[in-house]
Parts: sequence; structure tokens; C-alpha cells
Amino acid sequence: MWEGLLLHLEDYAPDWVIEEHPDDLEWTREPEVRAGVRPLIADECKTAQFLASRGVVLNTEAQVSFLDCVLDEFIAAILLLQRRAGKDYSPDTRPSEFPKFDGRKIARPAGKTSPWQLFEAWVKARQPAASGVNRWRCVFLDLEQHFESADNLTEDDAREWSRQLVTTNRKARTVNDVWLTAARTVFAWAQEERLITSNPFKNARVTEPRRIKQRETDAFMPEEWRTILRAASAIGAPKRTFQGAQRWVPWLCAYSGARPGEITQLRGVDIQKRDNVAVMVLTPEAGTIKTSKARTVPIHRHLIEQGLLEFARSRGKGALFYDPAEQQGSSDPTNPKRPRSVSVRQRLGDWVRTLGVADRELKPNHAWRHTFKQIADSVGISERMSDYITGHAHRTIGAKYGAPTVEHMAAALQKFPKYEIQ
Repeated sequence: MWEGLLLHLEDYAPDWVIEEHPDDLEWTREPEVRAGVRPLIADECKTAQFLASRGVVLNTEAQVSFLDCVLDEFIAAILLLQRRAGKDYSPDTRPSEFPKFDGRKIARPAGKTSPWQLFEAWVKARQPAASGVNRWRCVFLDLEQHFESADNLTEDDAREWSRQLVTTNRKARTVNDVWLTAARTVFAWAQEERLITSNPFKNARVTEPRRIKQRETDAFMPEEWRTILRAASAIGAPKRTFQGAQRWVPWLCAYSGARPGEITQLRGVDIQKRDNVAVMVLTPEAGTIKTSKARTVPIHRHLIEQGLLEFARSRGKGALFYDPAEQQGSSDPTNPKRPRSVSVRQRLGDWVRTLGVADRELKPNHAWRHTFKQIADSVGISERMSDYITGHAHRTIGAKYGAPTVEHMAAALQKFPKYEIQ
């Protein structure tokens, strides 16, 4: 039940958020996530009964703040109950983290604290995913140039700074989803740690123009997936590592609906046999998994016919689609080494664009998830079964019970037709 509640929370999170920082639950601070889960938190935590028992009535703004605070402790409670259910009875240290309230205003730390110093402290304390740190570095480098001290930043300063971020090359949505999310998250943490007294980015947001979507689906059109798969097959026997990614990653995504990053980080040891069923094991040991939980996915017969298993054996037990020895970045925690699997995923997206799949409303890698679900539904594979194969969160907690076996998933995948690329 507790795992189901966490998965239900994830239903409100965009994929890119959880892919950036799945392990530390930082994604729960996203405004769209919090707005979506507040009714769930109010219901599960019985906040109305709690407030009524104390004769407290909150206005709308206070109610929002209250539920957002409860969310953090609700998640902490779920994780504690999971540990207890797993016979981990070690002391719960979370209560000791709360400062003792004596009614007096806590003094601010002496001296000036710069935005970059807050970022460094946050990275050290929270230890987020490397991709998230790299994504947010530019935000705090820019803040450092504009503001000498984080302590004196006002809401007006935050709004003025955010408005000038919107340019011809940077959309308002990017400013909201990346830049302001980064600033809001780190400053909120700093406020909780009493490093600053307020979060000037709490309500900062730039106005986004109404999005007009010309494309009728987020899945590939037949001519688009044919173009990509035909180009992948044309690679033949890969002579270089990236050619292996070009040859096999699109096909693996097409027949599994897996997240592209889950495929580009696959290792030879992850291609296995389970009761005579060829499978790939998508595991956090190989890299980032959105749910932080491993899952086993049957390999479609067409991939086996094309020689995937032979390719995997030729690469040994290590990474299939990148050279682990090649890394970018440094040992600096605010400039971590970038996972090679992430670079491969991005290069594949660029390669797909060069093939002529150039619609900017289409995500050149992620669209395989939509395509797989679309085709699976058309051939009678149940939504619940395709959710297990793709790693999607289920619509209801009940759907999580009685998980299908590998044999059940393989039988369902037999219904999935071959992609005809000629």
C-alpha cells in the first residue's frame, strides 16, 4: 500500500523531472506535482479532521502552504513504514532534525551567503543525481553574476531576474520548468535550514504564451518510425560503439516502450534468460531508473531474430552502448561526471533529427513510449500489462497487486506485431 501511494504521487510528475532526480524525491517540490497531490494528501493525512480538532481555519493560501509541509512528512512516514515492514527497526532520526521551538525568531547567520554557496551546500546535503546538478549549474552561475548576496534577494528581484531570462533562444516554459524550479528548490531548502529567512522564488513564474499544438499525437507516425527503424537496420554490424546504439536502441525502445535512458545504460549482464524467456533487466545498478526499482522486460521475438542476443554477447558483461572509460566533468560535486548513457541518448535524438524526423513537437526518443502503448492497445494488450512492460505507474493502487510473471508478459508481447519497415 505504501509503495502504491508513492507511485500514485509519481502520476503527477512529468517524466523529465523524475529522470533528473528520482532518488531524493526532489521532484515532489515541483509546483505542478504539489498542486496535483494536495487532494490526495488532504485525504490520506486527514488534515481537515486534524485542523478541526484544534479549532483552526485556514484561508486558501495558508491551506496550500500547510498541505505542502505535510507532504514532506507524509513521504518520510511512508518510507519509515516501509523500513519497519522490512524489519529495519533502527532509530528514526527525522524528529531530531526539527529545531526546538521557543517562540523566538531564529537569528540569521552572520555574513553574506551568495546564491552559489547555497547551491554548493544543497548539493553536499542532498546529493542529487549528477544530471540534475549539471542541469542546474547554469542557473546558479547566472544568479551569482546578478546578486552578491542571497540574503537580500527580494520577490521583486526574483521576478525581474526571471523575466529577463526569456529570450528568442530560451522559452518561457524552460524558464519556469528549469531555471525557476532550480532556484525555488534550493532557496526553499536553504530557508528550511535557516540559511536564509525567506524564499524570494516561492511564487516567481513567468507568463507562458498559450501553446498551440499542431500535432495530433505524441506517438510516431508510421512514416516516422519506418524512417528511424530503416536507418537503424541499415547500420548492419556495428563497427563502433555508437553505431551499436544507433542499430539497437531504437528497436529496443520500439518493442518495449522503455524510457530511452533505461536502454542506453543497458549492460551485457542485463540481457538474460529467465525460464527460457530472453529478457532485459532494467536496474538502478546500471543507472537512473525513474521508480528506483528494477524491472524485467521480455525481449520481443523480432529482436532475437535480428541478432540482438549475439550482439550483447559480443560486448561482454559491460555497457552495450557506450565506453565506461569515457567520462565528462570533474570530481567537483557541483560539476559531476556526466553519465555516458545520457550523452548517448542525446546523440541519438540529434541523429533522429538528421533522418528527417524534424517535427519540434515530437520528442525523438521519448515518442517510442507513446508508440508502443498505442500499438499495444490496438492489438488487445491490456493497459495494466503494458504498464508493467513500460514501467508506467498504474492508475489505481489495486492494479499493482498480482504482478504478472515474465511468462505472462512474454505471452502478451507475442500479440505485439512486427514493425514492417519496407
